[in-house]
Amino acid sequence: MRSFLLGMLVGAVVTVGLGVGGLVAIGRALAVTDPLAKADVIVAISGDAGPRTDAAVALWKQGYAPLLIFSGASLDPASVSSAELMKREAVRMGVPDSVILVEPASATTEENALRVAELMTAQGLRSAILVTSPYHQRRASVLFARTFAPAGLSFINEPAPDPSWDPNTWWLSDGSRRLAIIELVKLGAVLFIR
Repeated sequence: MRSFLLGMLVGAVVTVGLGVGGLVAIGRALAVTDPLAKADVIVAISGDAGPRTDAAVALWKQGYAPLLIFSGASLDPASVSSAELMKREAVRMGVPDSVILVEPASATTEENALRVAELMTAQGLRSAILVTSPYHQRRASVLFARTFAPAGLSFINEPAPDPSWDPNTWWLSDGSRRLAIIELVKLGAVLFIR
């Protein structure tokens, strides 16, 4: 009986360990990160309340690229674009207006990739650092790769630090869990439907 209980306990600990390990692996798979290197431009796509802009500006201030692109439309077509709001915040943080390009029309991540590729090509830019939220980075990476490769463009991934989402503990809060599950569904659609 004693060995049975010990076996049950070991089995339960292993099961929980594997479960937690799997959840951490999912979080880390979503938050894909590449080694940082200098690029022609830092691209931040809209969709949050500030961490993406903050991260892009921090990278610019560290000298990783001479230019910034903010990409994204407004949810309300009558309002100023999210990209323009990001630009205004960057200027407030000390970035000169002259080093910021705005792509104000894209309403989806796929459109972000397409329109940013067009803007980069028109400006003679070849390489980028892609900044988005960690839970969104994998899907954005897939979509940007599909668009950038045929255009001869390259990018590296650098997720914005986001205080509301941690790849190691995302399943512990309702908000983070919801973001991750929605993103996993969207990623599945991107990978398997198209």
